[in-house]
Amino acid sequence: MINTMSKTLKQRFCLILALLLIVFTVSAAAEEKNDVETWLALAQEAHDQKDYETSFRYYEQAAEAGSAEGQFMTAANYYYGVGTEQSYEKAAEYMNMAADQGDSNAQALLAILYFSGLGVEQSYEKALEYYNLSAAQNNPMAQYNLGWMYMNGDGVEPSREKALEYWSLSAGQNNPDAMMALASVHLNSRNKEYDPEKGMEYLQSAADLEHPGAQDELGARYYYGFEVEQDYEKALKYLRSAADQGNADAQRILGEMYYYGNGVEKSVETSLEYTRQAADRGNARALYILGWHYDNGIGVQQDFDKALMCYQQAADQGSAEAQTYLGTLYEDGYGVEQSYEKAAELYRLAADQGDALAQAYLGLLYEFGDGVDLSYEKALEYFRMSADQGNSIGQWGMGQLYQFGLGVDLSYEKAAEYYQLSADQDDPDGLECLGYLYLEGLGVEQSRDKAMGLYRLAAALGSEEAQRQLAILGD
Repeated sequence: MINTMSKTLKQRFCLILALLLIVFTVSAAAEEKNDVETWLALAQEAHDQKDYETSFRYYEQAAEAGSAEGQFMTAANYYYGVGTEQSYEKAAEYMNMAADQGDSNAQALLAILYFSGLGVEQSYEKALEYYNLSAAQNNPMAQYNLGWMYMNGDGVEPSREKALEYWSLSAGQNNPDAMMALASVHLNSRNKEYDPEKGMEYLQSAADLEHPGAQDELGARYYYGFEVEQDYEKALKYLRSAADQGNADAQRILGEMYYYGNGVEKSVETSLEYTRQAADRGNARALYILGWHYDNGIGVQQDFDKALMCYQQAADQGSAEAQTYLGTLYEDGYGVEQSYEKAAELYRLAADQGDALAQAYLGLLYEFGDGVDLSYEKALEYFRMSADQGNSIGQWGMGQLYQFGLGVDLSYEKAAEYYQLSADQDDPDGLECLGYLYLEGLGVEQSRDKAMGLYRLAAALGSEEAQRQLAILGD
C-alpha cells in the first residue's frame, strides 16, 4: 500500500516538474522574444538620435539572439562603418546569418558582396545564386541588379530580354533605379527598343519618386528642349529638387540658368553659388566653368592660379574641354612652362574621347612634329576625325594636306572642298587659304574678285596673312 502510494506520488511529482519545465521554457522564449523586440526598438531609437554606437550594440544583441533583422542591420553597420569599425568580412558574416533565415534584403546585399568581392572571395556564381533567392521573393533590389548582370553578361549569358524583364519587375514595385534603367534603354535612339514616349514615362515616374538622377535628367531635357517642349519653369522645378538632394549636374545646370537668366532673374552671384556646389562635388564641367570665371575675373577676383587649379582638377576628372584648353596653355606657354610634349599628352586624352578640337590640334602637332614624331599619316588621321565632326580647324588641316600633298596625293580640288567647308564656318585660315586658291586658279576657276572677297573676310577676322595679301594686292 505504501509502495503503491509512493509510486503514484513520484509520477505526479514528475508530471508537475515537466509542466513547470514547459512553462519555464515558454516563458523564457517569450522573454527572449520580448528582449529582441526591445533591443530592436532601442536600436532604432538610438539611430534616430544619431547615437550610432549605442544603436549598433543593440542591433548586435538582437543579432546574437537570432533575429534576422538584427543580423541584417549589424551587417549593414559593419558594411558602412556606422557605429563600429568598417569590416566587409564581418558584414558578410552577419549577412550570411540573415540570408540563411530567408531575409530577402540580406540575400540581395550578400549577392552584392560576392559580386564585388568585398569581405568574401569574388564570385559571380554566388552573386547570381543569392540574387535569384532574393528575386524569387520579389525583392526589387535583387531584380534590378539581376537585370544588370544579364545586360552586361556578368557570369551569365548576356540577355537584353531578361535584363528588361527583371527591370520591369523591379520598376513595377516602384524602384526608381529600375525605372531609370528602362528609361535609358527606351530613350536611346540607337537601341531597337527606342521608344521616347515610354522612356519619358519611366523618367517621369522615377522623378515623381524623388530620384535625384531622374529629376536632373528630366530637368535638363526641359531646359534644353530635348525630346520635350522647352519649359524653363518645369526645368527649374526638377533641377532645384535634384540640386537640393546634392545632385552635382543639376547644380551645374542651375548655375547656367542663373548666369544667362533663362527662366530666372539673371544673377552671376547665384550662378556661382550653384557652380561652386557642383565643383565641390567634383563635377568636371562645373570645375571647368569655375576656372573660366577665375581666368576672366567674372563674378570673382581674377586669379589665374585658381583658374589653373580648377582646369587641372577638371582635366583629372576626364573633362575633354579642360584637357584641350590646358593643352593650349602648355603649347603656348601661357601661365605654365611651355611644353609641346605636355600639350600632346593632354590633346590625346581629349581626342580619345572624341573631342574634335583636340583632334585638330593634335593633327597640327603631328604635321609639324612639335612634341611628337613628325607624321603626316597621323596628322591625316586626326584631321580627318576632326573634320568628319564638322570642326573648321580639322577641315582646314585636311585642306593643307591635300594642297601640299602631305601624306596624301596632291589635289587642289580636294583642298578647295575642305577649305570651303572651313570657310563656311568663318574660319579665318579657311577663308584665307580658299582665297589663295581662287587667286591662283588652283582647283577652282580663277577669280580675283572672289579671292579679294575671301581675303577681306579673313582679314576682318584677324588673319594676318590675309591682311598681308590685301596690302600686296593694293586693297
